[in-house]
Amino acid sequence: MATKLTEEEVYYATVTSKGQITLPKDLREALHLKAGSQVKFVKRGEDVTVTPAARRRRSLREALGTLTLPDGMTVDEYISDMRHDPGDREILQSGPGVRKITYVEDLLWERGEE
Repeated sequence: MATKLTEEEVYYATVTSKGQITLPKDLREALHLKAGSQVKFVKRGEDVTVTPAARRRRSLREALGTLTLPDGMTVDEYISDMRHDPGDREILQSGPGVRKITYVEDLLWERGEE
């Protein structure tokens, strides 16, 4: 079985006095890069490869910042409403040894993400 060789494409960019380069438009389009995209540089000897960086997982705090909350509602209230029916909150918060509903800040503090 023959292996198809990929055609090598060469692009040039100029390094500015601040160490910045602009990737040529054809290359940005081929790599599906847009404003704000991150790229990864890998150096092997004298060769450097540039690839789109894998998207990282957002932290809980970043993800919560993307929510569109109902008017006047806090993130904690929204999460509480998503977890339980309004009548359940009183039952869950009553009785011996039962803690109040956990707030997002408490979870982040416990994980050291504050």
